[in-house]
Amino acid sequence: MCGILGVLRRSPSRDNAFSSEHLALLRHRGPDGQGAYSDGMVALGHTRLSIIDLSSLGAQPMSYAKGRYVITFNGKIYNYLELREELAAQGHAFASRSDTEVILAAYHAYGPSCVERFRGMFAFAIWDRGEQTLFLARDRCGERPLIYWQDEEQFIFASEFKALLPLLPSRPGLDPSAIDMFMHFQYVPEPFTLLEGVHKLPAAHTLTISTSDWRTSLKSYWDFESVSPSLGPPCDCIRAEFEKSITLALRSDVPVGVALSGGIDSSAIAALASKHYPEPMHAISVGYPGRPANDEREQARSLANRLGMIFHEVELPVGDFLDFFPQLVRILDEPIADPAAFCHYAVPKAASDLGIKVLLTGIGGDELFWGYDWVARAVRLNRIRTSLSGMPGGKILRSAILSSPAKFLAAWRTLPRALRNSLKTLRSACCPMTPENQLVFMTSNDDFNQAFRLKAGCYGPAMTVLPEETPFAPTKVSSQPSEKTDLAVLRLLFKTWLVSNCLTLGDRVSMSVGVETRIPFLDHRLIELVMGLRKHSPDHMLGHKAWLRQAMCGILPEEVLDRPKRGFEPPVWDWLSGVVRRYGRELRGGELEAAGITSRKGIDSLLENVNSLGWPGLFFVYKLVLLEQWVRLLVSDAGSRPIKI
Repeated sequence: MCGILGVLRRSPSRDNAFSSEHLALLRHRGPDGQGAYSDGMVALGHTRLSIIDLSSLGAQPMSYAKGRYVITFNGKIYNYLELREELAAQGHAFASRSDTEVILAAYHAYGPSCVERFRGMFAFAIWDRGEQTLFLARDRCGERPLIYWQDEEQFIFASEFKALLPLLPSRPGLDPSAIDMFMHFQYVPEPFTLLEGVHKLPAAHTLTISTSDWRTSLKSYWDFESVSPSLGPPCDCIRAEFEKSITLALRSDVPVGVALSGGIDSSAIAALASKHYPEPMHAISVGYPGRPANDEREQARSLANRLGMIFHEVELPVGDFLDFFPQLVRILDEPIADPAAFCHYAVPKAASDLGIKVLLTGIGGDELFWGYDWVARAVRLNRIRTSLSGMPGGKILRSAILSSPAKFLAAWRTLPRALRNSLKTLRSACCPMTPENQLVFMTSNDDFNQAFRLKAGCYGPAMTVLPEETPFAPTKVSSQPSEKTDLAVLRLLFKTWLVSNCLTLGDRVSMSVGVETRIPFLDHRLIELVMGLRKHSPDHMLGHKAWLRQAMCGILPEEVLDRPKRGFEPPVWDWLSGVVRRYGRELRGGELEAAGITSRKGIDSLLENVNSLGWPGLFFVYKLVLLEQWVRLLVSDAGSRPIKI
């Protein structure tokens, strides 16, 4: 994994080269080397984490075709050996053993459509000196980041905000609509960002900009809803493709380890990876003082011993989190209020301390195999909603379901539980909060809904002009026609929670310590297979991860297959309440108040009553504290010392 940044100018410039000061902004992503390229029109920078071809031949920025193409690349192309062989047969020559050079040769051979041939994770920019165009691309699920800003004279991009912001001519303003999204989602769904004029290149998209007309062309190249139906026994097909994705992810010239919890996702990866790895693998697990019920270290250790793995554990005291919080804010690079962020950091940090530079993780298993009950429930709610809309008198029936008498009946304990639950389900399906042209999705999440109640009392003047539908802007993609409701719901999950929370968080915490995380569950061939199987045989009603459990029968012990989902469950109340007590006072007279995002009266009320507001209130205030710290530590500081090139 690496760090990339670049500047394209509309007109040539004599002073257009990155210095060591620029590159230092991304050194944590690539501590093994750095490089820069400049030709007056473009400047490309790179910090290298050496994983494939550790020699100087793999250094970047890398040129190809007698210098016509120059690339800065972050990621890994897992099928680079097969592509290299294919391209060599066409007459393309290679000077290195790196996957970077394979990208360049593929672009030379196939143009922008080369991305469709890559099996991996990537964010890269290729400067074509002949055509005077800059081509940027991001992988299908968005495992690797790419952020950009543009005006009439410059196009600037980078892997992280920390590197992008000092390159801008001035500090961007805060975007109130994106802040409102953050307060509902706990992250900012891409392509939105919290800063005006700053965008994320969406997953599965390319962007081309030409100096001749200065227009940007943004194109999508992949959508799992459009895959062809798959045939065959789900468990056999999934097992074979999943094992293939793991063998590809093991390609590395440095040691590979596994982030191991007690759940089925990481256990499945550990079992199959250790089978194909030539020596005992290292497994790393996280836990908490006193080994509470949510501590899974013993289950992880038991499986690791069974597989012959070398086991390591990390314990996370509450005090460590509170002291580390400001540093965690810097590491995250943008506010992500996932309470498990510190846990996700601790595992790659332990790997780094052990000299392990590549870590396999189980991210994506929950999203691919119905690991969240609320997502499967969203499918059922949307099917009910569609049925009600299509029947005669549907509008009248919907009004009756949402009426006060129906609300009373749904809460009346004298009624049989089954009837009450049915009424609650009907009322959820008819939820008036969800726009008519969207699927019922985020309103299935209590934290999303509670924000409507809590934000009203603390927002300042900058937030009063926002449309009511602002929180639903990221899910407007649900208006895209879909043949199957289950795939449409999963599309929303992938385009919001997975990419903007899980993958962004995973990238930042691992790259902060120079560790490359690889995610076998997000191999696009595996995703296409599973989605194609669902076109014939929907599985959302079969139970938690039914297909994955069936596929791992005979590979994992029964106690792992039958274990309830736990995942990272840190002592969140202690952690978040500690952060609010220690850092919450900075909300008074802080950056958010100065920008009109919050009001002093509202903040005073929240801080004084946070203990009586329960979890919704604590989590809401935590999001405000995190946002305030981010503006103070990253945005204000970066904007006060712009770096010119």
